[in-house]
Amino acid sequence: MLEKFQSYLRGKEVSDRTVRDYLAVLGRFARWVEQSYGEFDPAAVTPLDIADYRRQFVEKGRKPTTINHYLDILGVFFEWAQSEGLIQTNPATGIKKVSQQRQAPRWLDRRELGALTRAVQKYGSARDKALIALLLHTGLRISEAVVLRQEDIVTRERSGMVIVRQGKGGKYREVPLNVTVRRTLEEYLESVNGEWVFPNRRGGHITTRAVEKILSRFGVFSGVEITPHMLRHTFAKQLVDQGVSLDQVAVLAGHSNLNTTARYTRPSLHDLELAVDKLAWE
Repeated sequence: MLEKFQSYLRGKEVSDRTVRDYLAVLGRFARWVEQSYGEFDPAAVTPLDIADYRRQFVEKGRKPTTINHYLDILGVFFEWAQSEGLIQTNPATGIKKVSQQRQAPRWLDRRELGALTRAVQKYGSARDKALIALLLHTGLRISEAVVLRQEDIVTRERSGMVIVRQGKGGKYREVPLNVTVRRTLEEYLESVNGEWVFPNRRGGHITTRAVEKILSRFGVFSGVEITPHMLRHTFAKQLVDQGVSLDQVAVLAGHSNLNTTARYTRPSLHDLELAVDKLAWE
């Protein structure tokens, strides 16, 4: 049955890593059932079994996100088994997830931001400096940044903007460029030929994977964990901290729902640490 499920996953074109993750979780569940009841028979698994499996992780203090991830995988497996006629009912249906504290998105604090910008200044090429400045000062998704054409960058003496022609959901938006990123882009684009803002060696544009590698490299240089979306989160968080209204931040970031933007008003763990430090007696 697990071999058939593996074939099903590969037919969905999920990554090898995801397939391994699913099978590992299912393997652990199967062993737990065997230890508890003597054999693993998916058709005999009940909602009580799933609930007991969840409870033992809660009692061990596992993170809610981890436990809920396990439950999601079990739900997918049993849903598939039911659709294949291998079991009569899905025992994972209706099993409640473990409640968890809603976390703020991960953004760079001032120290981390300073470490990153110093590393880029010291080790980065003109392209690296332009790319990271653009991501930090406009909040573009990397999928939006890599496909920018030179005509999408408009700079004037006192203003400028970047045009996102196909954002998430196919939405068009214009994001103003402040003086910092305008200067960096202008200097960089003087030496760029062709239509793309960030070209590759084959005449096309760089890929999102290439950007991830660039940021990973500067993460090593700066000693800071960096992901592309963290730069976008940093952009939005800084706007909120500067008192910019949520509706303006939503437009700039290309959010279709203000609830998405409201995440940046939620305190991060670092914010909470600073708050309780104010009560320290030393």
